Amino acid sequence: MIIKRIILSLSLILLPSLVSAQPDLLITLDQAHQCRDIESKLKRLQCFDEVFDTPMAIKTLAGLNSVQYPPSWIRAVNSEKSRGSKKGFILNQQDESNKLSSVWLTATATNVSSQSKTRGPILMLTCFEKISRVQLILPQPIKAGRVTISIPGSPVVTQNWISDDSGYLLRSGRGIPAIDAIKAMISAPQLILRSDIAGIDNVEFDNKNLAEAVKPMREICRW
Repeated sequence: MIIKRIILSLSLILLPSLVSAQPDLLITLDQAHQCRDIESKLKRLQCFDEVFDTPMAIKTLAGLNSVQYPPSWIRAVNSEKSRGSKKGFILNQQDESNKLSSVWLTATATNVSSQSKTRGPILMLTCFEKISRVQLILPQPIKAGRVTISIPGSPVVTQNWISDDSGYLLRSGRGIPAIDAIKAMISAPQLILRSDIAGIDNVEFDNKNLAEAVKPMREICRW
């Protein structure tokens, strides 16, 4: 009841400004309403975390400071830690027996030097609650709130991706914009992202197995 009241209050407060707001903001509010209908408390909270990219604190090695990482950042990093010798995109699936199963694929940039002190960016494709998303997980935060990304597929897809509050995560629009981006990634001879941000421009990912790896995601998200 508390969560429902909060969402209702936010809706009433924000409705006048949302009429002329960005489409992504309207979609986010709609998805928040969908989250409240989930029966499981744990999954309901997870849904809200995903919609709003709620940051989570992780202590640094020195133990003196903490960095606020969004749940998506943590999920992608954990996926890559379990990669082993696998190449290309690796598939993760939660609760395979459920029609609302969560699916996410990750791949780390291949053109980052092994001598680098930080890991390369991670590209994560997800399907949660039957909604497709594309997210770029960054090793260092950026200050830009909006970044232009071009994907060299057939056709080339250029989109404005939005940074979360932490600066460690970029995301495309949910749903159709994400699907368009993924289709371009599948068709690209070489998956090299182009951007107006130096740390993101020219980042390359191994997409050789993407067409096959993404099939479970396409089935659950129905595209």
